[in-house]
Amino acid sequence: MKNFTKILFGMLALVIALASCSKSDDFSKLVEEQRIKDSIENARIQSLLKLQAPAVKAYALANFTSPVLHDSTGIYYQIVTAGDESSYTYKISGNGLAAPEISVKFVGKLLDGRVFDQSAADQTTNFSSLQIAINKFGGSWYYAFVPKTINYNGSDIKFLGFTTTGLKKGAVIKFVTPSVWGFDATEYKTGSGNITVPANTPIAYTIEVVSIK
Repeated sequence: MKNFTKILFGMLALVIALASCSKSDDFSKLVEEQRIKDSIENARIQSLLKLQAPAVKAYALANFTSPVLHDSTGIYYQIVTAGDESSYTYKISGNGLAAPEISVKFVGKLLDGRVFDQSAADQTTNFSSLQIAINKFGGSWYYAFVPKTINYNGSDIKFLGFTTTGLKKGAVIKFVTPSVWGFDATEYKTGSGNITVPANTPIAYTIEVVSIK
């Protein structure tokens, strides 16, 4: 009986060990699958950035007084008006940026100059959170608004924005972005200009920050 018990416990230990190995193998497989997906996505992004770079640069040179290249994104921008530095301070909340409430006047254009969306005349476009604007118009709005870094408990945390302090009240910015930081592979059909932005199309914005809080 004792020997049988030992055998039983041995078999149980083996089953547990095999189950643990199986879970570990499954996790390793998931990690590798995600790595492959990330590599494919990064290759897609880099390919689009390279393909669209000449058109984006040409637009910036033709339409901006002194364009600046944001190296990590391929976006060209120009700060037309700096804005009131004391009007807002970007903060970290929890594990990320505390997204401000913003009111803006903006125009979105295709590179041929056609307006696909804009604020109504003499009115602002209001977002209860910057994240809503980013979700609607693309990651380029994130890079335009947020600072390069935010100090948190004595350490500078990178947020990779265009400017040192981020956009403030009264700021005006122009930028032209590759499609991956715009609507990417999705068509945009709901703009006020009644013009469809085809998938994988570079776009340009002018944004005036009327209020931020």
